[in-house]
Amino acid sequence: MSRSVVLVVVWFGLTHLATPLLGQQPRFSVTNSRSDHVHWIELYDAHNRRIDPHDPDAPPYSPVTTCGRCHDHRAISGGHHFNATLSEAAAGRASEPWVWTDERTGTQIPLSYRGWEGTYLPEDLGISDWEFVLRFGRHMPGGGPGTRMDTPSATDDAEQDDTADDAEDADLEPGRWHLSGPLNIDCLFCHKREGGYSPEIWWDQIQDENFAWAPTAAAGLADVEGRVAALPDDFDPATAEPDGRQQLPRTTYQNLQVSADNRVLIDIVGTPSDDACYYCHTSHPVGEQVGPLWTMDQDVHSHAGMSCADCHRHGIGHHMVRGYEGELNPSGEPVESLSCRGCHSGEADLGGRFAAPRAMHRGIPALHFDIMSCTSCHSGPPPVEEAGQMHTALAHGLGLESLDYLPELAPGIVAPVMKQVDGVLYPHRVVWPAFWGWMAGDEIMPLNPEAVHDALRRVLRVRRGQTLMGTLTDVRLTPDERTQLLGEERAQAPEDELTEDELDALDELLASKALEEWREKLVEALETLEELAPEDSQPIFVSGGKVYRRQDDGAVASFSHPAAEPYAWKMGHDVRPAMWSTGVRGCADCHSFDAPIFDGQVTAISTVPDEEPVRATMRQIAGYDRWMHEAWNLSFPGRPLFKYGGFFAMAVVGLVLLAYAMAGLQGVAGILRRW
Repeated sequence: MSRSVVLVVVWFGLTHLATPLLGQQPRFSVTNSRSDHVHWIELYDAHNRRIDPHDPDAPPYSPVTTCGRCHDHRAISGGHHFNATLSEAAAGRASEPWVWTDERTGTQIPLSYRGWEGTYLPEDLGISDWEFVLRFGRHMPGGGPGTRMDTPSATDDAEQDDTADDAEDADLEPGRWHLSGPLNIDCLFCHKREGGYSPEIWWDQIQDENFAWAPTAAAGLADVEGRVAALPDDFDPATAEPDGRQQLPRTTYQNLQVSADNRVLIDIVGTPSDDACYYCHTSHPVGEQVGPLWTMDQDVHSHAGMSCADCHRHGIGHHMVRGYEGELNPSGEPVESLSCRGCHSGEADLGGRFAAPRAMHRGIPALHFDIMSCTSCHSGPPPVEEAGQMHTALAHGLGLESLDYLPELAPGIVAPVMKQVDGVLYPHRVVWPAFWGWMAGDEIMPLNPEAVHDALRRVLRVRRGQTLMGTLTDVRLTPDERTQLLGEERAQAPEDELTEDELDALDELLASKALEEWREKLVEALETLEELAPEDSQPIFVSGGKVYRRQDDGAVASFSHPAAEPYAWKMGHDVRPAMWSTGVRGCADCHSFDAPIFDGQVTAISTVPDEEPVRATMRQIAGYDRWMHEAWNLSFPGRPLFKYGGFFAMAVVGLVLLAYAMAGLQGVAGILRRW
């Protein structure tokens, strides 16, 4: 080999090795423009095959293989909305849990895959990913438990099949994944232009177990006919007759703008609209003391023209900025200026985003900002004498058409509840767990609600469409009971002719009778569960901040336990303007007797009748000393007089000093005249 040939080979080798050092060509292209990119794109199915929209037998499109050709799906799947099931994902600050509600058994259990204190892992209760998706998929954008299959990602290689292709050979957890396909992250859930995506259709498809078809139907790209839920477990698509009664759902693409080379125009926005956020993150107070929805105002930032994504922003990794103080974003980027204090106080380098006014807080001692959060005065409904109930999208399914959005709809969430965290006061939402379970020693563990229903169906006798509370309170008075209470003459009177005192007496007797019926059922239910209890375990029932168990004499007693304590998570929105903030009317907003921020009452919500519900004041929940507060409050009524007295004393001292100054000036003037 000649010397020149060797030099050429060495040169090529060095340049080949140096290329990665100089920076590899990015696999995923970007525009780096503030304008939205026009998406004329090819659709691909779960097996990574290009779809012809004109084909009557075309399969549903896959967001993984379609969107993943240009966008890093692996990075996206690690984002906050999708990574709850990833063991390597940071749990982050505790937030709203998923609440498994079974009103037949009086159950409401806070669940989370993130392991937040006060929540339970679904798998520990025997709740499979399949069951979880079928219950909570209405407000899930896909991913997480919907795709936990032990198979490679389709975006690792543009030529390989999607997860559904390998799912048949995978060791899958319980469910019908081999028929439904995975519930992949649906990019269009958030990124379809406003009004172009239907979460309601998404939920319909999930209920039909059409997981792989849900993105196509919800985005309006095609009509989907058929239900996986109607197919038997042993259904084999490979041997099914093409026109038979049993077959996988069929997809018919229509009403699309399609180019000559079968590219489809999909109207996509880079920054999601507020509507996309509000579908999962709406919350509002409910109850008799609350006006209709149209009387309520949105967050002050929304009124100022800002969008959710202005503060809650992210990169391709979808590590959503949550906006709380001390947040460490997984991206490694500094996000201090996207918190309340960072933006409005100017403490961070980039404070004052979007022309945010600097919060001056004139007249408020600096100590307040060390022991109170911004949200304690500005977020959520203001504190009142009795903390009221609240509905949220995740807990109550807001955003879907329903006739059942009654204030008492389970689970019972109460807000605002003021609590200290690390010495700082924050407003919280709280929910009291309710469940049947085992107690071994001091440890309490809930039971799977479905297993409880199977075991206690004959005991609780809750009819279809009824709730445990509704069944227990649906009691009637016998003629003898009514006569004994009201007298023979008044007992015959119609309801509308009874006095308020008589009606109250009837209500009290009905409540007493419902309570007695609940006690009888509770004893019978615990006896039934004792037959199924593991060794060294005792059946218990948790509700309304109490734990119920049978004693040695057979009677049921209640006691307190950490497992019965409410799960609480901080509130950030809706933010109230300065004129509506707590404290704007002066110190007495907080530093007076019966001030709601400290003396407001919080009553535990139970799923069963409770004659003595657990009650506490905001002060007790926050952990403040009552006597210290009341002693401090005593000083405030006299403060104006003290201030006026101080000003008067200052004026007297000033006049005395002025008199001496004038006398001094006269003396100096006399000396000057003698000179």
